[in-house]
Amino acid sequence: MHNFVIPIRCPNMQKNIKQFINLKKLSFLPSWSILLIDIIISLIIAVISYLIFNEIGVNFHSSFPFIVRFSIVTIILSFYFFIFKTYTGIIRYSSLKDATRIFKAISFAFLTLVAIDLGYYFTFGNHIFVVMTWFFTSLFIFFSLVSFRIFIKSLFKYFTGNEEMPTVESIAIIGVNSITIALAEAFVNDNSQYKLQFFIDKNKFLNDKKVLGIPVVAKTNSIIAILRYNKIKHVVLIKNFLPEKEELELLEDCLRYKINVYNPKLVSGFDTNVSTVKSLKKYTINELMFRDTISIENPSVISAFAAKTILVTGGAGSIGSEIVNQLAKFNPTRIVVLDQAETPLNSIQLTMSAAFPKVPCHYELVDVTNKGEVTQLFKKYQPDIVFHAAAYKHVPVLESNFMQAVKVNIFGTKNILDAAIEANTQRFVFISTDKAVNPTNVMGASKRIAEIMVQSRFHTQKDATKMQIITTRFGNVLGSNGSVVNLFEEQIKNGGPITVTHPEINRFFMTIPEACKLVLEAGTMGAGGEIYIFDMGKPILIKDLAEKMIRLSGKEPYADIDIVYTGLRPGEKLYEEVLADSSKTLTTYHPKILIAQDPEYCYEKVQEFLTKLNSNTFENKAALIEAFTELVPEFILTPQE
Repeated sequence: MHNFVIPIRCPNMQKNIKQFINLKKLSFLPSWSILLIDIIISLIIAVISYLIFNEIGVNFHSSFPFIVRFSIVTIILSFYFFIFKTYTGIIRYSSLKDATRIFKAISFAFLTLVAIDLGYYFTFGNHIFVVMTWFFTSLFIFFSLVSFRIFIKSLFKYFTGNEEMPTVESIAIIGVNSITIALAEAFVNDNSQYKLQFFIDKNKFLNDKKVLGIPVVAKTNSIIAILRYNKIKHVVLIKNFLPEKEELELLEDCLRYKINVYNPKLVSGFDTNVSTVKSLKKYTINELMFRDTISIENPSVISAFAAKTILVTGGAGSIGSEIVNQLAKFNPTRIVVLDQAETPLNSIQLTMSAAFPKVPCHYELVDVTNKGEVTQLFKKYQPDIVFHAAAYKHVPVLESNFMQAVKVNIFGTKNILDAAIEANTQRFVFISTDKAVNPTNVMGASKRIAEIMVQSRFHTQKDATKMQIITTRFGNVLGSNGSVVNLFEEQIKNGGPITVTHPEINRFFMTIPEACKLVLEAGTMGAGGEIYIFDMGKPILIKDLAEKMIRLSGKEPYADIDIVYTGLRPGEKLYEEVLADSSKTLTTYHPKILIAQDPEYCYEKVQEFLTKLNSNTFENKAALIEAFTELVPEFILTPQE
């Protein structure tokens, strides 16, 4: 007979079990399921207790059948579980606070049952429950629910090892209000890698007070000094809690001293289904531009787009797609999205179908330089409003492909404009650029010519059928296709260096949603013929933008990632303008929208210029520049370096 040895312990067994049961990948249980589990456990314990007490000879009252008493207990327990939110904790992260909630719920349920029993006794002379048995049953239920949580927590700890116990880091919250208190409660409940040390607030009366057991610091010291003294490396900041200048300085200091800053408005939920750590989001470069959020609340603006057919050219681009997205919220009859780029057009179709399934959208693959296709499209849809965003915009590309600027930016605009007038469109909104002011490149000059063309065309119309023609002019938008921000993000991802053309070059910036909201607002103003310019804030040094983005990535400029200067590109200038030197402005009801009082042109003269321009192929750029200066004498090409 062979002697078989059965091993008592396999060295790899625990490892294999952990790989098979990968609890780390399990999602959090939804709140309703935790509540249901608590109720089921409680009722099982109640039944077991009843059977045990019945077995040892306890004489239960017969005022009500067992099933009625059982139902009363179920309703009372469920009610207090809901009131004290015993189900809101993540079981694998259960803490003393969760046990306290359970204790309160069980205690109040017991007292309520006692009150019901006494009320029934004094009314009818009989008892419903044996109070002493329910006292012990309540204790059994409490210990069972707590034990269940301890068991699950231990199970996760066993199978995940130290993965669920990350290094604890200190975090502070700036500002005390409902948002930050909710976040603080999430920190307290969630055994995450962050330990909330204190709040910082401006209200000196809150100094040394406590919120949820967390102290509040409200001293005259600078916030950055408090953070550095306490060695805080993570901080939550309420947007606009501080004056803009102080907020800017604090964020700059936090970037400089490598303190991570989070925006509580970006924290999703504070509920049991999302851990606090995963919810926290760092400030992005968009949020660090410190511009107030713009919202469209003017009823006349909202009603202007309701029940209208709206065409957006270049509708798959950065600006065009955001305009489409915002228009969809105003209940238009339909939106027609025109673009010549197939893949982006497909992308916006998928996005809009998911986000606005009830908004009728039509997607047309049309080139604005093809007059026949444009005319057919207008006959097909008869749009009430047109937003013309289709254009070529990259300065260096158009310096070497200058005829494309003529075809798309000038004659493409003319095709859309003429078709809109022919189709009796009510309003035409042309989206221009600050590069059209005192242009130094082909792109800017072509957009200025288009501005002059649409503005002068307005005055040739008959009053009875006059289409309102509006021009909007603004600067760079953060995150648009080909934006410097996107370039810097890619260069940082690749480890640098970041390339900047000149140490003194600056630009105006807006976020895409902000720019588009102002376009929609301006698009409903005035009687037509106006050029609206936007308050772009202060110009930003591109070098400073690069340094800020490097620090946001957790690295240090010039040490971890270098910044190199490559020299100005053809047609590029150090700074942009939104107004020509000779221009003046008029205010509007919107503080961020002004009217540029640029000189008006005779359309007959413009038409002669366009005819001449269209009949010339311009084999060299010098001849094109000479032609441009006939209509835009301020156009001076920046010398190529």
